[in-house]
Amino acid sequence: MASKTRIDQSFVEGSSWQSIPPPLKGIKILDLTRVLAGPTATMLLADLGADVIKVEEVSRGDDTRSWHPPSAPLVPTAPRATKGQPPESAYFLAVNRNKRSITVNFKTPEGLEIIRRLVKKSDVLVENFVAGKLASMGLGWEDCQKINERLIYASITGYGQTGPYAKAAGYDVIIEAEAGLMHITGEPDRPPAKVGVAATDIATGLYAHGAIMAALLSRQQTGKGVWIDCNLFESQIAGLANIASNYLIAGKEASRHGTAHPSIVPYQVFPCKDGFLMIGAGNDKQFRLLAEKILEDASLVTNPKFATNDARVKNRDELINIITEVLMKNDKDHWLKRFTGLGVPFGPINNIGQTFKHPQAVARQVTVEVEHPRAGKVRLVAPPVAYNGRKMEVRLPPPWLSEHTEEPGSPVREVVDMETFNQILELDEDEDSHDFSQPMVWDYFEQAEKTFKTMDDAFAKEDLESLSSLGHFLKGSSAALGLSRVQHTCEEIQHVGHLRDEKAEKDLKPSEALTVMGRLLKRVKVEYKEAQAWMKKFYGED
Repeated sequence: MASKTRIDQSFVEGSSWQSIPPPLKGIKILDLTRVLAGPTATMLLADLGADVIKVEEVSRGDDTRSWHPPSAPLVPTAPRATKGQPPESAYFLAVNRNKRSITVNFKTPEGLEIIRRLVKKSDVLVENFVAGKLASMGLGWEDCQKINERLIYASITGYGQTGPYAKAAGYDVIIEAEAGLMHITGEPDRPPAKVGVAATDIATGLYAHGAIMAALLSRQQTGKGVWIDCNLFESQIAGLANIASNYLIAGKEASRHGTAHPSIVPYQVFPCKDGFLMIGAGNDKQFRLLAEKILEDASLVTNPKFATNDARVKNRDELINIITEVLMKNDKDHWLKRFTGLGVPFGPINNIGQTFKHPQAVARQVTVEVEHPRAGKVRLVAPPVAYNGRKMEVRLPPPWLSEHTEEPGSPVREVVDMETFNQILELDEDEDSHDFSQPMVWDYFEQAEKTFKTMDDAFAKEDLESLSSLGHFLKGSSAALGLSRVQHTCEEIQHVGHLRDEKAEKDLKPSEALTVMGRLLKRVKVEYKEAQAWMKKFYGED
């Protein structure tokens, strides 16, 4: 069930503004990522209208599918094809909306061929394998560029494509430690702490998303694709922001300050009688309001130890103790009322339930409800950006494993290349009578039947040269109709007939070639029958 979200804002109400159309509609994304950084990037692209095909491992899929509890409940009407699959994990549901899922076995020639066909038709490929892994399988940047020179190939790794750590796997928590974030996170008198969510993964996904958008714009100018090298390590270092600049400019090493700010006081979490408040008096005016209007102690403003921010930083401990002593006299609600409307930045420390009940969260509709085939109604975090007051549509719920493998037009079960076939259909004078295309299709099938008989005779005679020639002939006529699977297998027949295995990039002995040829002939006949059945159904003759 698709869902549209409109932000309830006064500046939009009553206006004639229209939401922008999905800017990436028509863009095809081949998603070879899993866990968080890569799926975050591809989900953001999907939110903008891109058609994202998520390719997953056949038996277990994305790693996060097994990261439960918690998981969504299963409904009695769940598709029978999903029987035996575990429930949909909350983690997977978080970052895979608006995508389609297919399963492909990369370890088989057939699986690799499916990926190559997808590469040919895709605008963007996003992968987060260890550097060099896909290249070892014949699916690296240079391999894919030969198939599709307009392809944008985005690699998301732990440490980048070069350098002594290039082959190391990347894990958010390790990068947090190794790239400085954990050193500055936590209380000063306690061990380092990780951030409460995988912040490095998320930041890397955002950087990758932005880089892909830039590459799409670049391709409009150059007509060529590009290889994007995005990694957790450099993304985390870039995210150090002013902490990094403090070190680079002034040689100032950072330290842990808990919720406090190293250069602004008071700017941290404070306890009160029944909870905690975050207070941030970032300048002298805000501190004066805090002292006079909230703490009701004007002497703090005139005291030389606290009159300026420099002085407050120098006398941090004393000031924090004074403020804490006052706040502990009343409960949180008392102080929230006292702070409201004065211009001093403040906020309660909400748990996650309170966050989603926050009046601003409710007003901005930060969640969206979708209908999931296995889990029923599921609430997800909505896309966070509005365009003319409206958020992008959540068109598809996060897919169950292999949900779209068997659907019509699936690249795994692809029989006809519709782009090519539609060009033939455009030649029909009447789209209902199919006066041009239908006779052409039946002529093809009649000729193909004769060609297969001739191929069988040539195979019996071990005539590889004739088989190569016949494969070349049938490849051309199959390509003309868009019968892509038959076309690709016939191309293999052509090469093997010349004693060459192009996929393995090796020459063959005649005996080896005949063994391979036998398998190819069996396969191409099955693919031909599938194409014939598809065409009969299309023309209403099945």
